[in-house]
Amino acid sequence: MAFFRLVPNLTIMAPKDFKELEDMLEFAVNLNKPVVIRYPRGGEAKLAFEKHEKIEQGKAEVLKQGKDITIIAIGKTVSRAMEIAQDIKKDKIEAEVINVRFLKPLDRNTIKESIEKTKNVITIEDGTEINGLGTAIKELILEEQMQNVKLKTYAYPDKYIEHGTVEELEKIYNLDKESIIKGLKEPAKEKIKE
Repeated sequence: MAFFRLVPNLTIMAPKDFKELEDMLEFAVNLNKPVVIRYPRGGEAKLAFEKHEKIEQGKAEVLKQGKDITIIAIGKTVSRAMEIAQDIKKDKIEAEVINVRFLKPLDRNTIKESIEKTKNVITIEDGTEINGLGTAIKELILEEQMQNVKLKTYAYPDKYIEHGTVEELEKIYNLDKESIIKGLKEPAKEKIKE
């Protein structure tokens, strides 16, 4: 996705599950312009989504409302974002979860509104940290001159990734649920105390 993000007028999408993939394919056929749909290695995630909003050009989907932290995810990592939100609820951390759906065009309004509310944001993606979702959110924060925002991105580093199963690689590069929860609990707790 990062590779295609620099192409002008290109729509880039990634589905959270197979149902959303079907919806995106139908949307792409009717859009009448170039579209890239990325589906992840390893198939569908285990979490079953009950909600599937209609696909609209550049429109994200807010899956869960929250006030303490914004979790922005794309593609297969959306299910992980939902699992993380459920787990940290035990620690009284209310996460807002956004399924971005579109890396390009980005739903700036929905994302900005959420970040302004929580001032604490993480991005999760199964792509490279350069020019992916994390970069797009950093650009948004800078361009909108949003102040006092804590941001942490979870993505693969800018290097050749070794071979292994998806689960093994996520563990090595701290993209698994446990690593992300460990990394985000402390900043969110600090915000709650303020």
